[in-house]
Amino acid sequence: MTNNNLFRRVAGGALLATPVLLLGAMLTSPPQDDESPRGYIESLARDWDLSILSANLFHYYWVAIALAVPAVLTLLRGRRGAVLATAGALATAFGAIQMSGVLFADWMNAAMPPIAGLDQAVAVFDQVNGDPSMIVWLRSGVVLGLVMPAVLMAGLARNGVIGWWATPVALLPMVAGPIAGGILGAAVGSVVGAVCCAPLAVVGIRLLRRTAADVTAAEPSLAAAH
Repeated sequence: MTNNNLFRRVAGGALLATPVLLLGAMLTSPPQDDESPRGYIESLARDWDLSILSANLFHYYWVAIALAVPAVLTLLRGRRGAVLATAGALATAFGAIQMSGVLFADWMNAAMPPIAGLDQAVAVFDQVNGDPSMIVWLRSGVVLGLVMPAVLMAGLARNGVIGWWATPVALLPMVAGPIAGGILGAAVGSVVGAVCCAPLAVVGIRLLRRTAADVTAAEPSLAAAH
């Protein structure tokens, strides 16, 4: 039980950190002149320190999710929603690993233009991102990392761990934030994205609460009841 509680505390703390990490990552994300690869690379190369700070924050946002979601399954009591939650947790963790790995490209894209020139940097970017294995990597990361948290929340809601409101909201951090940013400005978009991490933060609180002495003592009887 002690090891289980340690697992929950670490995971709970990681999930509580996700809104802060995402807020910082979005606030420091370099503005682009346009959505083309050239515009993206130019934005990264324009301010190395800002670009790398943002890349680090995005990277550790995904690391926190990958680290924490397996522990979320310890909140389940009974079989209701367990299959859905397990599938969501495993797919979310895999997607988060894919997404965190992709962030390495920000270091490379920020460094290339001053060394090799912008045209060469764009050519390298296009070749790398056109490779079939990289396409699979990117798309699996996006689909699993952005969609499967909603499946996880649906399983947890079915089990009674969290309310059903969390299922649609879990889809929004990387969607609503950029949309709001495009309409109302980067700062507002960053706040919206961070607020949409509420399901992860609430589950983090549930994990920390489950380590309390009174809850820990009641767990064997609760498990038997289910």
